[in-house]
Amino acid sequence: MVSLINPSILPPLMDMRYATVDGLSSEEVAIAAISSKWERENEWLLPMLDAIADTDLEKLLATDPMSNASLDELESLAQQVERENQCQSTIAKELASVGRFEKFLTDNGVQLDLKVASVDDIAKFVRYFYAGLRKPDGSFYSPNTVVGVRSGLFRHIMKLRAIDIINDKAFHAANLTMKSICNAFLRSGGRVKHYDAIESDDLKKLGKYFDRSNPVRLQEEVYFNIIYYYGNRGREWLRGLRFDRFCEKRLANGLYAIELVQGDSKNLHGSTSVAVMVDNKQALMVSKGDSAKCPVEAFRLYKQKVTEVEGWNGVDFFLRPNANFRSSGKWYSKSAVGVNTLGPLMKKFSTSAGLSKPYTAHCVRATVITELHDAGFNVETIAKVTGHKRGASVERYIRRGNKREQAICAMSHQLTAAVEVATTADPQVVRSEASDPVDVINDPTSGSVRCVRVIPENRKNLKIRANGDTNVIEFVFE
Repeated sequence: MVSLINPSILPPLMDMRYATVDGLSSEEVAIAAISSKWERENEWLLPMLDAIADTDLEKLLATDPMSNASLDELESLAQQVERENQCQSTIAKELASVGRFEKFLTDNGVQLDLKVASVDDIAKFVRYFYAGLRKPDGSFYSPNTVVGVRSGLFRHIMKLRAIDIINDKAFHAANLTMKSICNAFLRSGGRVKHYDAIESDDLKKLGKYFDRSNPVRLQEEVYFNIIYYYGNRGREWLRGLRFDRFCEKRLANGLYAIELVQGDSKNLHGSTSVAVMVDNKQALMVSKGDSAKCPVEAFRLYKQKVTEVEGWNGVDFFLRPNANFRSSGKWYSKSAVGVNTLGPLMKKFSTSAGLSKPYTAHCVRATVITELHDAGFNVETIAKVTGHKRGASVERYIRRGNKREQAICAMSHQLTAAVEVATTADPQVVRSEASDPVDVINDPTSGSVRCVRVIPENRKNLKIRANGDTNVIEFVFE
């Protein structure tokens, strides 16, 4: 009989900043989005599957387990519960990792039965497997993919033999090989792709999309606010979220705030178990009475609608929206939303809201850090909100694709305008094709020095002095 998974054993975390990999949460990495197409095409089916599993569980637990259920049935039920608490994408990635490993063994004529093989033999061939990981064109995989493969193997072998291929000393050489493969990717010119922050225009679209007269969109707004204001990483903790983890209090300035009390978190490194981690966040969701998008008001309304549900257990936070809420008056049912529905929820309403691209829950965390940094908060202060131990971990999130592209584009246009001035025979007045209006005039102090006066909108003026004799270009802000 297969032994049950110890729920306290999870893959350790790692800092991808230096790409020297010690371990990483399975939810931070992806193997080529294996199950994304399946999730998109079958998303309507997932809530039904969750409901069927919940119903079967209630029926079995309502009977006497000793008289009506054999040990095999209980074992089957336990395994079913474990499967139901795993995202479909996680299961697919695990199967893909095992498939890669088995193909490697077959291609090299190796017969290795993981059920009976010695730990040393498993460690040896896992090391060879890491060393041979390549794309079809022979190039190296990114560190995210490599660590994702290891995470899938970890879950499979842990369930099969309770062997920890990440922390067991027998796998030390294998893990060093994996680190070398990750560093080889960077040395070959590869770059680690991080989660993008949500663009400002997309944030505005989200604000317009959320609707508090609709149970689905109200729940989506609360879902987003919880990730946005508390800065938690990942999505595993959302399925087990309970109302008793929230505490409303009044601040000294008279405003009301919702606090998320300490609980399971994956923000802090140094522990392989989510359950024993201590959360040091100082984040609050504070009321803003003059705003139609006050997050505290959305939370209160959602809580009111949930407490009206007959038969609600008093703790589950995310309940299934009721499609007939207008006729019944009940916005939600007593059944909790399953992990397979919560997992891709951010992607789902990114599409529904017409955002420029589908975002994930990890993107929301990157948005929190980016927005606070753009507002002038230092990395140490931001770390108190997100729960990071070090400011260096915060700095890698500070990026904004569209803003960065706009800045680079503007600089390129300015340089192009300067070159055009230096090569113009009679530059009394020249108009650039750059996005900002550019005037080119003669500098009265020198016949050979021309001055480009840039007149951008809502920004400081930038004057570029181009010397045609020395080919020197000077940039001066006024």
